[in-house]
Amino acid sequence: MLEKAALDAGKATTKTAQDAADALGYMTLAGWDTQTSIKGLMPVLRLSEATGMDLGKTSDMVTDTMSALGLEVDKVGLNVNGLTGYLDLVTKAQSSSNTTAEQLMEAYLSVGGTMKSLNVPMEESAAILGLMANRGTKGSEAGNSLNSILVNLTSPAGKAKEALEKLGYSAFDSEGNFLGLEKSLLLLQDKLSGATDEQMQYFTSAIGGKTQLTALQQILDGLGNEYSELKNKILDNEGALDKTADTMNNTFAGALAILNSAVDDFKIKFIKELEPYI
Repeated sequence: MLEKAALDAGKATTKTAQDAADALGYMTLAGWDTQTSIKGLMPVLRLSEATGMDLGKTSDMVTDTMSALGLEVDKVGLNVNGLTGYLDLVTKAQSSSNTTAEQLMEAYLSVGGTMKSLNVPMEESAAILGLMANRGTKGSEAGNSLNSILVNLTSPAGKAKEALEKLGYSAFDSEGNFLGLEKSLLLLQDKLSGATDEQMQYFTSAIGGKTQLTALQQILDGLGNEYSELKNKILDNEGALDKTADTMNNTFAGALAILNSAVDDFKIKFIKELEPYI
């Protein structure tokens, strides 16, 4: 079944059957069973085509980030409908902000566990990470920064706790439920709206910490119209993966890759015919 899936993928994409087999290997290492790997193969191949990322790395990044976020290939989670829905969102975020799919997934490796535990919708996290990318903070740096900020907002200690108490801020409602990523950040922005420059420096430094001060300022600066527009673009992601992959393949290099994949398929069939005699 795996062999057939690899051969079929080699015929249908710019990737060779050997590339597809390698991708299946990474899925197996991630603990995916045969059926799950076969379901996930084509979307992962298409993401590699859409982004230009090496197929082995694409497979590895997809499986790792889905594990971090608690997503499953054929189930709904965090407002994303399975693997294709997740990759549509990642692809649309790439085309809507100054980040790549690879950088966004690197960020999710760092902040995914916190997103999962707080049940943050994917479009909200992708839009916030997009805002940060537009201001130069990307990849694992963005993920680590956002993770630290969320921890300070939801489980504050030391200076962060003192600053939030002075603001009268809580990231939870009266029943102890998390307000949500978007609402909690908008509430913080509102609480800081009347602050002087000196007060703003104190509060953002205390809440973000010295290492994440810039990241928190970037997020607060982008909240509002820019965030709303980016979030709406990312929400409109149906079919983004296939559309982008088709566009990337509609080039001379894409045509050569398809030809190479076809030649590879021919070589495999040729050797299989000769195999009994050899």
